[in-house]
Amino acid sequence: MRRTLVAALAVLSVSAAAPAVADPQSTPNGPWPGENPPNIAALRSYEQLWSTLEAIEGRAQGAFELASAPLTSNTGREIPVVTIGDGPTGLMIIAQQHGDEYVVSEAMIELIRDLSGNSASDRAARDALTVTIVPRVNVDGFDADVQDIFGNTPPWRQNYDPSCTVSPCDPFYARGRGYDINRYHSYTSNPFDHPYLPGDDNLNPVPESIAMRLLYEQYQPEIVIDFHHQGSYVDADGQLITGSTMWPNAVDTAAELGILPEFEQAITLSKQVVSTMVTELSQYGYANITRYPGTETPGIARNAYGLLGSGSVLFEMRGGIYTQSNGYITKTAYQAAKAVVEAAADGSLFTASTAPADNLPDRGPGIGDPTPEGPEE
Repeated sequence: MRRTLVAALAVLSVSAAAPAVADPQSTPNGPWPGENPPNIAALRSYEQLWSTLEAIEGRAQGAFELASAPLTSNTGREIPVVTIGDGPTGLMIIAQQHGDEYVVSEAMIELIRDLSGNSASDRAARDALTVTIVPRVNVDGFDADVQDIFGNTPPWRQNYDPSCTVSPCDPFYARGRGYDINRYHSYTSNPFDHPYLPGDDNLNPVPESIAMRLLYEQYQPEIVIDFHHQGSYVDADGQLITGSTMWPNAVDTAAELGILPEFEQAITLSKQVVSTMVTELSQYGYANITRYPGTETPGIARNAYGLLGSGSVLFEMRGGIYTQSNGYITKTAYQAAKAVVEAAADGSLFTASTAPADNLPDRGPGIGDPTPEGPEE
């Protein structure tokens, strides 16, 4: 009887110390970052990515080219690039610059599959546009058979370049692992320039970033879109934010370069792209889009290609929840990109109001247990 009484008191003590049901943090209430261990088995491996794209190429209608980016990764892996259409207007879409932000890559595969079809809208897009899509920029940071100096293995944010083991290292570098690809896009006339260390002896150390810039030089796109993932955030009403987007804002750098009027034109075009995305997604109940709190770092893709004169947009899907909710994440990113393709093809994008972009609410606070990530993209 004494043992029974002690056990009962222990149960009562635990019950009193914690609520029976935790208050929901948002609507919907989950899934949460850290709730389940990472599992990339449901996503296409490097080899499967290539084989999928090759299969699409075999069935593609109209102009379609599958090729490798101008440079390989540091492990010698080729980065797949798909170019669809042969029209006069260029559009470049890249995804997964960060190896651990991977569901957007699946969305780009669906976009490639769609645009290679035989519908009237796809034929019109191919006639009006040349669309260059890189579904996975960071092929090493996703699933390369490598380790950093601490024994960690991908997926991780950076590329693979464990050249600096003792601080200080270059800016935006994880010691003993590699570089943040997204912060190493040259915004000068030379694609090989280091974005942060001027001088002829300081060349860009990130081959993946140089490869994207060389593709930009080759196709001269009017619009560049960069897809990423962010953590879990809520708006002022407690609703989960499913995506955040932003245009170039490196105004000080543009002023230093003497290109402020051109940069302002690039901002306007970028906002027209954002407005096209937001207007399309506003009809779907599962999409809740806000403004991303972007920094002015000039080497970030969003800013670099804006400084080069293109409409340049960052789009961050909810992330850090591994492969849960893949469906709505993939669908939202696909629909946002497809809306831009269709509006650019029929010309409506270039006359679109910027009001939907200007009126976007700021991203709210983070919730749950977000995976560690940098302050931007």
